[in-house]
Amino acid sequence: MFDVIGESLFAALRAAAEQRLGHGHPCFAALDKVAGDTGPAVAEAVQAALAALEPSLAAALMADAHKALRENPQGILGSWSGGSRPH
Repeated sequence: MFDVIGESLFAALRAAAEQRLGHGHPCFAALDKVAGDTGPAVAEAVQAALAALEPSLAAALMADAHKALRENPQGILGSWSGGSRPH
């Protein structure tokens, strides 16, 4: 399940970075790479790109991503095939 959550979080962060920073920003470029590879090296590059941002901008991106995930929980749950659904 962590892979599914990680992919969903990175997708939400990518969308937030695209909207706030644009395609030419290094942070967007790092997040764009995650779409094809969620390995440790790529995740570290994303962490470094986020850490290089002004703290208020990084917080805004995370807030945007978490809001998107809250508003669309099916994006995570629909991809998860492990176990039964709670009632």
